[in-house]
Amino acid sequence: MKQFPFYLLLASMLLALPLRAQEKRGARLVPLINFEVIDTAQLKATYRYDFVDSAKTYTNMMVLLVGPKVQTFQGEADYYLDSLGVSLEGKAYPTPYLTAKMNQCPPKRSTTEWKVYSGYPSGMVSITDRVLATRYLSEEQLQAPEWKLQKGYTKTIMGYTCYQAETDLYGRHWVVWYAPQLQCAAGPWILWGLPGLILEAHDSEQIHSFTLESIASLRTPIPYIVSNYFMLPRDRVVKDYMRYAEDLDESLVQSGMITPEELALSEKKKNRRRIPFVPLRRITLEEAM
Repeated sequence: MKQFPFYLLLASMLLALPLRAQEKRGARLVPLINFEVIDTAQLKATYRYDFVDSAKTYTNMMVLLVGPKVQTFQGEADYYLDSLGVSLEGKAYPTPYLTAKMNQCPPKRSTTEWKVYSGYPSGMVSITDRVLATRYLSEEQLQAPEWKLQKGYTKTIMGYTCYQAETDLYGRHWVVWYAPQLQCAAGPWILWGLPGLILEAHDSEQIHSFTLESIASLRTPIPYIVSNYFMLPRDRVVKDYMRYAEDLDESLVQSGMITPEELALSEKKKNRRRIPFVPLRRITLEEAM
């Protein structure tokens, strides 16, 4: 039998000591995430997602995972958190241990709360989101946009010859560039169904845009985060988020997280606080109110 090297054995014992000490002190054991594996990714693509609000551009890094049956699209910060949770196999650990692990994740480059699971459940697209402490789940029929292929329009992106296509989706007109060399009918958000991966996409008003930053082949589990979701249609969730984004302080009061008296005493209450947000689905604030 091959012997385990002594220095590796010693290192593993030393690494386990803090964890065992926390367990002996009665530290609360919790899993980082609760999940079920719904597919195995074969491709990972990272996109820069930009949106313009009040003449200012805001950027989030997003990750697309593509498997044989399911594709997911989410903020990079959540991707790293979910990947860490999968590596921990969903087991429970002391919270200080989990915090230390989370602090080792790359710097946060996204603040998006929504995640898109296309093809889960089968024939459906599930979108999870969070507004304050409430987690939402929306399920819709999985249906590819109706694309119009633009003949004669090509350009090179990251060394790939790309072709142009257009579609109308949820109140916005989208122009995208896809690469047939990358034989994958996927893309950012819920833009998919073309004969090649979508590398760039923007709406006709130049408010939203997705730009491919990197692409890699890999095999990794695609997790679906299990939670106590509040089921609502996606339009309703977007409207709730718009109210929250328009006046954070009022939303905190309405949710019961703080009282009007506490808000009045808060040093942070200078003017009405607003969170930058323009929905990918065209919904006006008047409709949201």
